[in-house]
Amino acid sequence: MDEAGNKTISLGDVIKANLISSAIINGVKELANGIKELAKGAISVGMDFESGMSQVAATMGMTTQEIAGGSEAYTKLENAAKEAGNTTQFSATQAAEALNYMALAGYDADKAVETLPTVLNLAAAGGMDLATASDMVTDSMSALGDKAGTTESFVDKMAKTSQKSNTSVQQLGEALLSVGGTAKSLAGGVTEANTVLGIFADSGTKGAEGGTALRNVILSLTAPTDTAKKKMQELGLKVFDANGNMRPLNETFQDLNGILGNMTQGEQTEVLNTIFNKVDLKSVNALLANSGERFNELSGYIENSTGAAEQMAATMNDNLQGKIT
Repeated sequence: MDEAGNKTISLGDVIKANLISSAIINGVKELANGIKELAKGAISVGMDFESGMSQVAATMGMTTQEIAGGSEAYTKLENAAKEAGNTTQFSATQAAEALNYMALAGYDADKAVETLPTVLNLAAAGGMDLATASDMVTDSMSALGDKAGTTESFVDKMAKTSQKSNTSVQQLGEALLSVGGTAKSLAGGVTEANTVLGIFADSGTKGAEGGTALRNVILSLTAPTDTAKKKMQELGLKVFDANGNMRPLNETFQDLNGILGNMTQGEQTEVLNTIFNKVDLKSVNALLANSGERFNELSGYIENSTGAAEQMAATMNDNLQGKIT
C-alpha cells in the first residue's frame, strides 16, 4: 500500500482494479449461491430418504417409539438402503422405495434386507426402476407360492430367459404377473414357465399378452370344455400323469405333434380350434413348432442360470455412463 501510494495512478490502473474487484465480488456471489444450493440439495436428499424410510417402517408396523429407541430392525433396513446408495447405481431413497414394496408383500426386515441385493441386480439387468423391479418380483413369487423357489434363482432365470429369447426382463416380469398362480400347475415350475414365455416371445407374443396366452393354454388343457375333453380322449392326448399331476408341456405338445402329423391341414385346424381358444392359436403353434429340441435347449439355459442377473447387471454398467451413474 505504501508503494502504491508513492506511485502515480493512471486511468488504466483504476479501470483494471475495478474490473478485478467486480470479478472477485461476482465470484464470491456465485460461490455463496453454490454453497446455498448444495445445502438445500443435501437437506432435500436427507428429507426424501427419511420420508422413504418412515414409509417402510410404517408399512412394517413399527412405531415412532421403536425407531427412537434404536430399533434393530429399523437400523438394519436403514443401513441396507444406505449401502445400496453407496455401492450401486441406485440411490438410498430408491432402495427405500424397493424395501417398502417388499414390506407390502409381507417381508420382515431380515427377509427384505436379504432380498434387496437380488432385486438391485434384476433392476440393473433389466434397465428398470428399482421400485418396479421389487414390486414385480414380490408379486410374481407370491402368485407362484412354493413353486417360485428362492429369490436369487427366480431372478437369475428371468435374466437368462431375456438373454436367450426375444424378450426383455420387464416384459418377462409382466408375463409372469399375467399368468399368475395358474403357473403353479406346470410340472417344471419357474423354469418351464420361463421357457414357454421365451418361445412365445420369439414368435412375437410378449409381455402381458404372453402371460395371458400361457394361462389360457394351461386352462384349456387342465380344465377343458366338455367338447375339448371329448376330443382329447378321442385322440388319446394325455395331459395328466398317473398321479394326477400335469405332464410337462413339452411332452404334451410333442405327443400332439405326433397326432397331428397323420392329419390333413383342415383336420389339424379343427382339432386345435376344438381344444384351444382361437385367440391363442398363434402361441399354440409356436409351442408345436418348438417342442423338442428348441424347448429343451432353452430350458437347459434357464435351469443353469446361477449368477445370471448379477453378471448381466455388471456387464450393462461396465462403461463410462454406468460408472458415472
